[in-house]
Amino acid sequence: MLPKIKTILYASDISPGSRPAFRMAVEQALKHEAQIIFIHALEPLNGPAAEMIDDYLPREANTARTNAWLNSYKERITERIQSFLDEELPEGTQLPYPTLIKVLVGPPAKVIVRSADKLAADLIVMGERSASTASRIFLGSTAQKVLHHTQIPVLIVPLNSAKNSKKD
Repeated sequence: MLPKIKTILYASDISPGSRPAFRMAVEQALKHEAQIIFIHALEPLNGPAAEMIDDYLPREANTARTNAWLNSYKERITERIQSFLDEELPEGTQLPYPTLIKVLVGPPAKVIVRSADKLAADLIVMGERSASTASRIFLGSTAQKVLHHTQIPVLIVPLNSAKNSKKD
């Protein structure tokens, strides 16, 4: 028997061209009556920039700045989701559950795997942009790193094909 999909973790870099992957997450949510949790991972500041902020901003101001930064991403994502639903779902069709949005700081692959485990995701949906063979060999893609570090099924949607690039 196939496992029941109740929770879908959708991981996005929210760049133009990522709509086909979200479309797939929405299709799966509708098909399985599942909830989507939208994860966006932001690389942490490091090096001189992080040191300068720590040295010159009081801790409370730094926390407030970080929270404002994360909230601005949540607002952009909320607007993008609503735009997608208004434009692409047939009238009267709704997702079975409201989409939860989480903007987290950390290396994307680690954030995705940790979040999927913590949130008991049944499926991870993410896009994959084509990259050079050399960059994949030496650096790996986020999707490849997620595949190698999770036991949760991963649905990867190619993002750079002509078919997918019609609408962001």
